[in-house]
Amino acid sequence: MSHTASSSRAHRRVALLLTSVLLATAAFAATSAATAGAASNSRVVTIGVVAPLEDGLTSFGRGIKSSVELAVDEANAAKLLPGWTIKVRALDDSSDPALGVKAAKKLAADPTVVAVVGPYNSGVSEKILPVLAAKDLALVSPSNTLTSLTQGADAAAPKRPYDNYFRLVGPDSLQADFLATQARALGFSKAAVVSETKAVSKGLADSFVTAFKAEGGTTAVQMTVPDSATAAQFSNFITAAQAAAPDIIFFGGEYGVAATLRTAATKAGLLKTLMGGDGINDPAFITDAGPAAAGTYASGTGIPIDRLANGDEFLAAYAAAGHKNDPTNYGPYAYDATNAVLAALQRTLANGSSTSTAKKLPSDVRSAIVKGLQSTDMAGLTGRVAFDAYGDTRDPQFTLYSVSGSPLAWTAVPQR
Repeated sequence: MSHTASSSRAHRRVALLLTSVLLATAAFAATSAATAGAASNSRVVTIGVVAPLEDGLTSFGRGIKSSVELAVDEANAAKLLPGWTIKVRALDDSSDPALGVKAAKKLAADPTVVAVVGPYNSGVSEKILPVLAAKDLALVSPSNTLTSLTQGADAAAPKRPYDNYFRLVGPDSLQADFLATQARALGFSKAAVVSETKAVSKGLADSFVTAFKAEGGTTAVQMTVPDSATAAQFSNFITAAQAAAPDIIFFGGEYGVAATLRTAATKAGLLKTLMGGDGINDPAFITDAGPAAAGTYASGTGIPIDRLANGDEFLAAYAAAGHKNDPTNYGPYAYDATNAVLAALQRTLANGSSTSTAKKLPSDVRSAIVKGLQSTDMAGLTGRVAFDAYGDTRDPQFTLYSVSGSPLAWTAVPQR
């Protein structure tokens, strides 16, 4: 499988406003006449969303929510489920696992909710999965990268923890390989590595160290700092890195803390190139770090919107629907996640013998959607949407970005 942004995208086309996914199958379309009279008293089915909407990494969370809403609006306009109205119920987690659990419990208790899209943060998914699994409720993430979510904690003996979990982006084990390969191709050979303590951050850093060594690089320093570390809490690392004289600094964590590191390191005279994972790839990193952000590298999970075959059409539809916030590059993956859920729901209802007259969803609709997602294999906006035995995407893609230009901005760079 390719891990580059360029692989396979040229031949992938997906119509956005009326996708093939959103067209009723012939069998299901045959029930349209029977259900047309019920349109005024439409039954409701709900797609849940858990994402940072009020605090935390809100730029990603709001883009995810709006992209789910776009897919649902299109499905309703296309009458994907005749006689039914599809709704979105989006709840905030503020990038906080405890809030995520509260949101998950609310969605799980809502009998109209058939699946959940999100969360943005792997740490939130880790905590809400048991809640949703207990209710057979599928969770489809457009952004999670923590490897153990799909393969368990033992990398030597991978085992899927939850069969209701799926993701559309590659795990950190593959992202670290990609970053190590790119770092070596850029000419870097000696790294100083630091990460926040949370599992997804430290996991990426640990995997980078292993992959960088396999590529012929060396790690002179490796440390962890508390989550949301201050400049002072980076001082020991900066001192150790200055003594080790690396040619690159690798950071495992998110953009706010990465900006703190970049600013503190620059102030101390440690001017070496900074590289990190998708968590630092946000305009807020540049805003917070200022001119010191120039030259920073970060990965992006998946393909940026401007490189998608139908990226312009997606953005046009998104704007036409009235969404003012940036979808970010995770928006298309949230859009595809929603369409995968809707396709599984469509098949589930089409196979029901009394769907056209039933006043509520089948009692097994949630477990049926989990099974339907596992067998999904369709063309989406972002490429192939299909899942392996662990719930991982079968077509993981990564892109390398750097901070450059005037004004400074994250820009995708040619793959090496």
